[in-house]
Amino acid sequence: MAEYAVKTKDLTKRFGRIVALDKINLHLTRGMIYGLVGKNGAGKSTLVRVLAGLAKPTSGGYEIFGRENSQKGFVSEQRRIGVAAAGGFLVPGETLAANLKRQCRLLGIPGKDRPAEVMELTGLTEFARTKAAKLPEEKPVIAAIAMALCGNPDLLLADGVLEGLGAQQRASVAALLEFLNREREITILMTATDPETLFGLAHRYGILTHGDLVRELSSEEMKAAQETALRVKVSDVNALARVLVAKDIKHRVLDADTADIYGKPQITELVMALAKEGCDVLELEERTERAENLLDALGGGKV
Repeated sequence: MAEYAVKTKDLTKRFGRIVALDKINLHLTRGMIYGLVGKNGAGKSTLVRVLAGLAKPTSGGYEIFGRENSQKGFVSEQRRIGVAAAGGFLVPGETLAANLKRQCRLLGIPGKDRPAEVMELTGLTEFARTKAAKLPEEKPVIAAIAMALCGNPDLLLADGVLEGLGAQQRASVAALLEFLNREREITILMTATDPETLFGLAHRYGILTHGDLVRELSSEEMKAAQETALRVKVSDVNALARVLVAKDIKHRVLDADTADIYGKPQITELVMALAKEGCDVLELEERTERAENLLDALGGGKV
């Protein structure tokens, strides 16, 4: 039986009439990197804040390493969490070393060696005397991760840390996260607006849309979903949609006669089903669908 670092049970968070999280049931196995993807406003950061104890759920609950948030002593599990957000928690006018020392004091970490240990672990030792505002390229993001590591967490919540980086800088941050997961056995929950930034990094994905976790996929399923888009032009797109819905095939209608189909449908079977509906297939084109467009296509029933 899988051991979960995070497991949510109908987790819901409302802000007045706005439903930020709608009965989320997420399963993050211990030891993996989980990529939570969704467009801006989908609820990713809200979920991170709830799991970190920075916001309370409106209803439902969650577990951290098997202990429910309503149980006595749950705070000890939350102390096993580190939170990293792009540009977050760093005082711009302080040196990196000063920021890390302040973080250790806030966490009640004894001794004076932890800041140096964290800088060595993240490759930031040479920037110890550099002010946070002056850190170059991807180093502010790595510094945010270093801040999260001060408490020696077993679970790292990395909210949007790969956003806005160039390919080389993103690869540098991703390499650090892979190292922490592989060598330090830190379980990682990452958020991103574009699943493509997490390809080759996340072991499992959750698709979040308007506060609704519509699907969870393995890395293999996400890759297959990206690579197997089939663009179909037909004489009756409504008939096509009816057939695809009946067969539970994920798709996206593009216009009056065209749709994209995801997965690996049996073409002959599909054409025959359309013929029974009086619908002719005019064109078929295999294509690679860009990952960010999959956020709409992968929607469906709640997991």
